[in-house]
Formats: sequence, C-alpha cells, structure tokens
Amino acid sequence: MKDLFPKNLIARWNEALVSSVRILLATHIYPDGDAVGSLVGLGLFLRQQGFEVSMICPSPYPDFLKFLDKNGEVLFFSHDREQVIRQIAEADVIIAVDVSGFTRMEEMGDLLSASGAFKVLMDHHIDPVEGDFDLVFSTPDVSSTCELIYRVLHSWRPKATLSKEQAIAFLTGIITDTNQFANSIYPETFNVVSALNACGADMEEIFDQVFRNFTYNRMRLMGYALQNIKLLPEFKTGYIVLTRDVLDAFEYKNGDTEGFVNFPLAIQGISVSAFFIQREDHIKVSLRSKGNIAVNGIAKEFFDGGGHFNASAGKMEDKPEKIETLLREALGTIIAL
Repeated sequence: MKDLFPKNLIARWNEALVSSVRILLATHIYPDGDAVGSLVGLGLFLRQQGFEVSMICPSPYPDFLKFLDKNGEVLFFSHDREQVIRQIAEADVIIAVDVSGFTRMEEMGDLLSASGAFKVLMDHHIDPVEGDFDLVFSTPDVSSTCELIYRVLHSWRPKATLSKEQAIAFLTGIITDTNQFANSIYPETFNVVSALNACGADMEEIFDQVFRNFTYNRMRLMGYALQNIKLLPEFKTGYIVLTRDVLDAFEYKNGDTEGFVNFPLAIQGISVSAFFIQREDHIKVSLRSKGNIAVNGIAKEFFDGGGHFNASAGKMEDKPEKIETLLREALGTIIAL
C-alpha cells in the first residue's frame, strides 16, 4: 500500500504521541458515519497501542451508529458538558478528525482551539484550516477520513493488526462517505477495504446496521421527501426542503435524513441535487452532483460552506421562502441556460 504522507510527518506524529499522557479525539457537530468511524476506529487502535484516549463530539451521533460505540464511551458536549471540558483541559494531544477546522465544532471548538495541547488534524476535505493545528494530515484524494487514518496508521505501525471492532468502524466510514461506493473512490480505496475485510469487518453486517435499520417514522419521512422533490429542469436540478413543522410531524431524530440528498439524482435528466433541512437557527444545505459539475464553489460562495467537487455542504439564514431564489442564483453561476 502506498504511503499517503511523507515520512517526516509520520515521525512528527510518533514523537507527539509517545511524549503524551492523555490523547483526546474530537469531531464535528451532527457526526456522520465517517466522523464516528474515524473517532472510534482511531480511538480503539491508539488504546490497543497503550495510549490513554478519550473521544468527544459536540452533539450525539444518529442511533443507527450506536453499534460502533457499544459501550457508550463517546462523550457529547451537549449532554456531558463539564466532563468534556475536563477532558479538554487534561489533554496533551488533541486530534480533530473529519473536520477542516474547529469552527465546525461550534462552542466545543472554541475550547479546543484555546487549549495548549499539541493539535493534529486528520481530514479529507478541501481547504483545511492549517493554522489551527501543529500537524496536519489532510488531502481530498481519498474516499474518506477513515481511509486516510487507516493509511496513516499503516505507515506508522505497519505490523500492527486491527481488531474486528476497529476494522468495522473504519469500513463504516468508507461505505457511508462514498454513498455505498458510488463516489469519491480511488484505486487504493479498494485495497483498504480488502485489508479491513481481512481484519474481520463484515460489509453485510454494516449494511444491516446502517441501511436496513430504519424506524417507522424515518420511513414515513422518506416517503414525504420523495413526494415533495421539486425540479428545476432548466438547471437539471432537483431539491428537497424539510421545515421544522414537517420534521416535528414525523418525530424527527438526528440522522433520520441521512442519504436524502441523493434522492433527486435518481431522476432521469437530473445532475444536481440540493437538500435543505431547517435547524433551530439556520437551514442546513447539502449539495450533490454528477460528472463534471462542481458544487463546492457555490457551497462556498452562496451557502457559507464548502466541500468536495461533487459533494458539499453549507448553511443559509432561517427563511425557507428564500431557498429557491438563492438556489437558482447559485446554479446560474455553474450551469449555462
């Protein structure tokens, strides 16, 4: 397997870890499969190597990802505020995973940024905030942060064997972040998947937990979303809007809309999809595209976000009635009528 980063970075990583007592792993708000897989997979591996490790998130992960954290060791800032603050204060090394900077961790990110601990970034998004960190492992040329971490660990401890639990965590991140191997796949990705499978990660078990484990209300919400796809044929775009009243009607829980952004792309002639979900104080925006249509530019310019060429995210002010106007304006900059 090819080394993803130069040996001097691996040497600095080793130096930082071996001189530490307490390592703290952190990820972004509303953590997805890649975030939780990175957190748990790396955390369990470092413990296996003899390090003292804690894991934190700003907010809870979706229920369908609980199988990755069977003992409930991941702490949530929204629920365990004082304990998380104590973990941050005691950390010698802070490793941020699947996040380009501390701002995506909201208030918890401010506390991490202010810490005097040695800070490491492990991420695959475009435009990492390198100034936030002392050591950066970041490239968009991998499928997921889970793949990136696995390859860093392979370079660092090539003779170490992953446990089944670690392999499952990393493979879950790869499967979910590639939309079940539909995008962001590279030749080395399949080498990593093969290695994880050899360590005991069962792909069917992961699919059962993540994609065949929905609540009745989640299925009803999916039906509503499918029935309310709006099309902008001139832009080859479909979009979905879920407002607070709709979410409340279906007793929405975090993670219930996972994958909804991809629904419009299954429609013939649609090359761009947008998904808008109303949060308490803003509207979260997710963008996907096919082929050579880049959505990361409009995510940055129009929705205060960013991301990958074909998969990006951002947010907008809490006014659903402005969605179509702003979306049309954004699409007009990348799709000629």
